[in-house]
Amino acid sequence: MFIGRYRILGLLGRGGMGAVYKAAMPVTGRVVALKVCRPAEIMEDLMGRKTVERMFLQEAVTMASIGHPNITGIFDVCERDKDRPPHFAMDYYCNNLGVVMGENYEVERPSRLLGVDRSLSIARQMLAGLDRLHYEGIIHRDVKPFNVMLTETQEGHDEVKLIDFGLSRLRGEETPRHKGMVVGSPYYTAPEQEADPESADARSDCYSVGVTLFRMLVGRLPKEGAIGTDISNLHADLDARWDTFFAKALADKPEERFADALDMLKAQDELARAWAEHKGEVCSYFDEDMVERHDTGWRPRRAPGKFTTAQAREAFGLDELWRPLEYGCGGFQDAGDGTVHDRCTGLVWEQSGSRYPLTWPRAVQHVERLNKRNFGGRNDWRLPTVEELSTLFTGSTEPGRFCIETAFDQARSRLWSADRKAFTAAWYADAELGFIWWQDLTCRFYSKAVAG
Repeated sequence: MFIGRYRILGLLGRGGMGAVYKAAMPVTGRVVALKVCRPAEIMEDLMGRKTVERMFLQEAVTMASIGHPNITGIFDVCERDKDRPPHFAMDYYCNNLGVVMGENYEVERPSRLLGVDRSLSIARQMLAGLDRLHYEGIIHRDVKPFNVMLTETQEGHDEVKLIDFGLSRLRGEETPRHKGMVVGSPYYTAPEQEADPESADARSDCYSVGVTLFRMLVGRLPKEGAIGTDISNLHADLDARWDTFFAKALADKPEERFADALDMLKAQDELARAWAEHKGEVCSYFDEDMVERHDTGWRPRRAPGKFTTAQAREAFGLDELWRPLEYGCGGFQDAGDGTVHDRCTGLVWEQSGSRYPLTWPRAVQHVERLNKRNFGGRNDWRLPTVEELSTLFTGSTEPGRFCIETAFDQARSRLWSADRKAFTAAWYADAELGFIWWQDLTCRFYSKAVAG
């Protein structure tokens, strides 16, 4: 199936204005995200096809006009031509914040904690991207985890890319809409925007960032009426300074919030500095040998398998947020030759892993190269199973565990497993956040080999 010049590889998602497909460009085969104007029937009935298409193309113009590292770029826009709907192509990213947090359609359910450092980094980049938009007089109006794409840099850090500007509003422009039409997403939308979408301004977008940061830190949404005291009660490592920050970030009245993204960014940077000092002081007294380690005698599965989503949680021994029911013993010893030995399981690990993130087939080739080189004096290296990867998790994102370090390269946290989900997808581990999920084989994660 083709749409214009693009070969469609699969559906990524649907929204009110259209659908987003994973697609391949002609000649090069480069994988892109192709957004196609195929509005929901109710949207077309309420607003009319011409209005929807005009808004759709305005989204493309908005995105193309902003050059910023935290806003996704687009590189091809096509208007309607006979039976071909309007569409535009943008960079394809495998991960978004919603997936990493473990959020689903039941938004009220608990989500994964991302740890203080990672949460602050992601929120900082969200605010930086929004500041660029606000400078141009553009209000996003739909800031939420699933509109925050994450791409891993060569250094292993998450780089934020804001997407989905279909509901954004430009300075001086009134959005065509039906009376009573909601603009934004429940739980993340500021109160004034829910009441009147046209009243949304920079402070409304900042409110959404506040909700997202709160959730990244404690794994739940802030409760109404409990803001300002809730966060320190829910997270043992956070103090009254965080309560003060969230009281302002999530205030019901816009005039009581941060004035704009830059104002909120400065306040968050003060929190980050205080956190770094606190972390340095606490961890200076931390003794890794004080961490209790118990070898239960359990040994992870070595042979790779194929597991559907319905089978995987039980087969891998995971909870509802796809985390191990029990952490590994963590008896790792640096062998000094580029390998790490696990006293509990008897496994030997490649310490650093691949130099760059790789597609799954290339990850397999990385392991083959290690065997050809007789790396670490061995030729039995293989891609690990999910259970083997789970033994690397430390639980460092949980309150009170932020000083726990690993013997491995922390910059390479997303790791391919040998286990497949389907012909086109495989399971991977996020070793920093301690969860398992799947992605298609064209995504790029690191390869860390195991032996023994």
